Amino acid sequence: MTSRVTLEVSLPTLHALLDYHSEQAADHTLTDLADIAIREWLQRQRAASKPMELAGFFWKTVFLPDGALLRICSRDGPHYAEVVCGELIYEGRAVSPNQFVTASLGNVGNAWKVIYVQLPGDGDWTPATRMRHAAMAHAFRTAKRKAERTAPPGSSSS
Repeated sequence: MTSRVTLEVSLPTLHALLDYHSEQAADHTLTDLADIAIREWLQRQRAASKPMELAGFFWKTVFLPDGALLRICSRDGPHYAEVVCGELIYEGRAVSPNQFVTASLGNVGNAWKVIYVQLPGDGDWTPATRMRHAAMAHAFRTAKRKAERTAPPGSSSS
């Protein structure tokens, strides 16, 4: 048997609960309805406080979210791969960026130099090498700020 305790609620909340009970939930007691409402509210609060997990593919330092398209242009025309459920998919199979280049061009090449990326919701194609340099610059700035915050007072950072 579940223990019960008394919990105060505002009068407008009690009226709303009573109205709902009389209109919709005759098969539940008021205690059951209050218990359900509180448990569901707690569940929503916990879900809202959790950080969102991004699904996608990490290509070294570059994160490509699900739905990102990769393109390589060859003399045969454009070739496309897509990030789906955290994998890079080309012609129905999971590949690495280097495997995508080899399959598209017929030879090994520097994937950073030949792949263009279109992020979900963006109409522009960005060279992968530009994304790589931006990710490295961001990591450098973040590390520098962290080092400046943890540097002992009076030390100079130049």
